[in-house]
Amino acid sequence: MAAAAEDRIGELQRRLLGGYQLLQTLVGIRLRSVTDPESKRHLTWLSDVAAAMELLSRRMTAEGPIDFVGYLEDVAGFWTRACEGRPVRLDVRGQAALLPDTHLLPMAIITHELIANACRHAFPDGRRGSIAVAFSRAVGGVSLVVRDSGIGGAEIEQGEGLALVEGLVEHLGGTMNIETAPGAGVGVRIRLPLDGPSAH
Repeated sequence: MAAAAEDRIGELQRRLLGGYQLLQTLVGIRLRSVTDPESKRHLTWLSDVAAAMELLSRRMTAEGPIDFVGYLEDVAGFWTRACEGRPVRLDVRGQAALLPDTHLLPMAIITHELIANACRHAFPDGRRGSIAVAFSRAVGGVSLVVRDSGIGGAEIEQGEGLALVEGLVEHLGGTMNIETAPGAGVGVRIRLPLDGPSAH
């Protein structure tokens, strides 16, 4: 009986994963024919969210607790491929920390959004640079820092995804700080509690 239930769960997880992959494919097809910049921006964002959910779902299909640091490495691989041919380096450092289920998907989208923002806006005109991601345990919770060496202030104005990130951080009861200066890149530091109401 238990084996049959596990088989059904595994099948549902595979179908969910296939659904995210199909959504990315459909959005990619639509993007080929869309010329309106605003529509392109929204479709690209939808593709990013689907990619974040797919990468996390892959981790969910494995046995045992989800390794968020492993997820971050998957995200780094995804964006390294997306930036192929550009002089942009992406580094991830992580400390093992179990996240509650309520935090997993929002954190996946937050991370994906911050890296996407840096990749798309921090290094215009073939500018060389780097993006560093650090995830670690902190007092009463976890810390996520995403820092780039890009153009700085103007990058924040272009990266509307920061409003989404701020909303998700607030939803999880956390705090977000942004450090930037023209020509000196952007650093986003997020602290999330794991012992408050949102963590249960």
